[in-house]
Amino acid sequence: MSLSDKLALLADTMSDAERANYKFLLGMAAGGLVRDGRPPQRGLESLSFSTAVESITKLQPHRARVPPNGIVYRGRPSFVTDELLADLQAESTSLRPKAVRFDDHFVSSGGTIARGVAYSTDLDAVLRDHTDHLAPTGRANYLYYDSVGLGIDPHIDNEMFSLNVIMMLEHCFSGNPSALVVYPPRAPEQRIYLQPGELVVLYADSTTHARERMAPREIVRIVAFGFQPIR
Repeated sequence: MSLSDKLALLADTMSDAERANYKFLLGMAAGGLVRDGRPPQRGLESLSFSTAVESITKLQPHRARVPPNGIVYRGRPSFVTDELLADLQAESTSLRPKAVRFDDHFVSSGGTIARGVAYSTDLDAVLRDHTDHLAPTGRANYLYYDSVGLGIDPHIDNEMFSLNVIMMLEHCFSGNPSALVVYPPRAPEQRIYLQPGELVVLYADSTTHARERMAPREIVRIVAFGFQPIR
């Protein structure tokens, strides 16, 4: 039995609150070992990173649904029309003055249009085609990375975004763009570059992931919709 299996068995003895804290600590441990978006490649740090990342994937009761890289869908579904994208972009812009800083990015709770998408039958149909038994949490957040150095270090999401639907609204850059990065267990990290209107559906409570830091003259704005697996 591997160390990650033993850590997962330990989690089975915990309450929901204890498991949440345990997951948080494992995520912090994994994130703290990454340097400039790259996990350690050798030695004890590499083993520690691999063990933490693999343990995280085994903690959730819905772990059988999670693919190796955590991603169940990527693309621009047909319901994301140019008109809907423009409406979301406009709402995102209108809510920017109300956004609050959370660690190294800014967040605003989604407005009427974003909440409408979160509860829409169109988005539900996309999700039902690629995974099972989900319920919207009602969380629809606009995220803003619009200053040099903003981003998110490797982490895992809380239960409100167990399955996170991330839609790119705007990405302006000069030079090399930043990426959404996922860290699958026992595999190289994967960088995902989304176009406006494109979305990625990620089991974000089971997969270590990050948003690379903003370079000069770079801006990223996204909207994220939270879903929970139904047991």
